[in-house]
Amino acid sequence: MKAPVIEVRELDLDEAVRNVSFTVAEGEIYALLGRYGSGKTTLLEILAGLRCPTGGSVRLRGADPYTDAETARPAAVWRDGGLFPGLTVAEIVGTWRRWTLDPLTRDEALRLAGLTDMAGVPFERLTPGRRRMLDLALALVGRSDMLFLDEPTAGLDAAAGREVWSVLPTLAARGVSVVIATRDPREACRADRVGVVDEGRLITGRDATRLRAA
Repeated sequence: MKAPVIEVRELDLDEAVRNVSFTVAEGEIYALLGRYGSGKTTLLEILAGLRCPTGGSVRLRGADPYTDAETARPAAVWRDGGLFPGLTVAEIVGTWRRWTLDPLTRDEALRLAGLTDMAGVPFERLTPGRRRMLDLALALVGRSDMLFLDEPTAGLDAAAGREVWSVLPTLAARGVSVVIATRDPREACRADRVGVVDEGRLITGRDATRLRAA
C-alpha cells in the first residue's frame, strides 16, 4: 500500500469537527459523505488551511498547511465557484496563471479540465457544468498533487456531473490525491474509499467497492 500523502490525526474544531482521523494515499480518491451541516465542508476548509483546528493535526506530504502553506500547496474547488464576467475561458485561465508560482501552461490546464474547445467562449455563456470545469482548471493551474472538492456536482444535471467525474481518474493516475465532500451516496461510491461524517465525527470508513456492492 502506498504511503499516505494526507494525514489527519485526532482533528478537532470546537463542536464542528470532533476527533477525526483518516489518511489518503497518493492517487487515491477519498469521499467524505454526510448530510448538510455534518461537518464535511469544515473538514475540507481545515485541510486547505482556511481554518485552524483547536486540536489534532493535518499533514500534507508532511507539511503543516497552517505554518508551511507554500510547501503544502493544496488546491480546492468550493461549491460556490468563481464569477468572471467579461472574460473568455482562456483569458480567465491566463490571468490565474499570472498569480501562480510555476503554473501549468494555459493549454494544459484547459486540456486536463476538458475545456480546450471552450477557450474562446465568454464566461457568461458557460453552462453550470462548464463553469464547474473552469473552477477545476483554475485549481489545477498550480500543479498541486492534492485536490479538495466541495460538493463538485451540486446543482448540476447528470451529464454535467459525469463530466466532472470523468476528469478525476485521470488526475488520480497522475498521482493527484483527491478528497471530495458530498451529500450524494451515489457520488461517494465513485471514490476509492468513503468516510461517513455525522455531527462532526467520522463514524465509519469503508472501501467504496463494498458500498457499490451493498
